[in-house]
Amino acid sequence: MQQLNIFDYPVDSKNDAIQKHDRVKLKLLDVSIDWEIHNYRKFYCENLIGKIGTVVEVKKNTVAVQFAEEIILCDVCELEWIA
Repeated sequence: MQQLNIFDYPVDSKNDAIQKHDRVKLKLLDVSIDWEIHNYRKFYCENLIGKIGTVVEVKKNTVAVQFAEEIILCDVCELEWIA
């Protein structure tokens, strides 16, 4: 049995363009898309919205992104790939 986090859900929406070591920008989802993730980011990670980080791990819909010394888990729909 495996414990899920709030970003793991059965929808297969993995973005194949995002890979390990890519640079990505964290964006705030619209409330109408996913109110739970929107509220979590708005109140607990507000300082990281719009910041650029580096992907350190990709698992299904969950992406671990490093911002300076902090690593957070994100859903692929929250990330914008930076060329």
